[in-house]
Amino acid sequence: MRRLRKTDNNRIAKACGAVIVNRPDQLQQFDVEPKACTVLLRGPSKDQLNEVERNLQDAMSVARNILKNPKLGPGGGARQLTVSATLKQKSSSVEGIEKWPYEAAAVAFEPIPRTLAPNCGVNVIRTMMALQGKHANGEKSWLGIDGSTGVITDVKEKKIGGYLFGLLLFLSFMSFAISIFKFVG
Repeated sequence: MRRLRKTDNNRIAKACGAVIVNRPDQLQQFDVEPKACTVLLRGPSKDQLNEVERNLQDAMSVARNILKNPKLGPGGGARQLTVSATLKQKSSSVEGIEKWPYEAAAVAFEPIPRTLAPNCGVNVIRTMMALQGKHANGEKSWLGIDGSTGVITDVKEKKIGGYLFGLLLFLSFMSFAISIFKFVG
């Protein structure tokens, strides 16, 4: 639908028994009772409307994943660095060519923290070296990058929405990292 007038919008809502909500904070529990609903998005331009639609789709995917599997784990690259450190430790106990797959797989788990660091405005090399060192020493497996400040932090203690993410997301990341490893290896 394009350029829908407010009066037409009200008529559609009346015809199908819908509730019109202009802002998310206006939603009430009784507004979202049905198992299915339609969301009409409005925006000043097509580009902004497309961006809002992508964000809504991402939010609905996160909600779906958490409903499928409500287990949450540490964000900020902590889980990926723990897996990477474990693989590097395993590679040190293996000799010769057989250690290469472990080392390559360990590197395949590093893109998330390596991407977070420059997005926070910190030095990538220093931050990654510090994090890898702490994970290699086995200090804490919950150490990751604070997405807003770029500081190395214990993401389990923070317990803020941005520092935890669903298990399904991590499992999909693992399968992606392993497929990259297979392709390169």
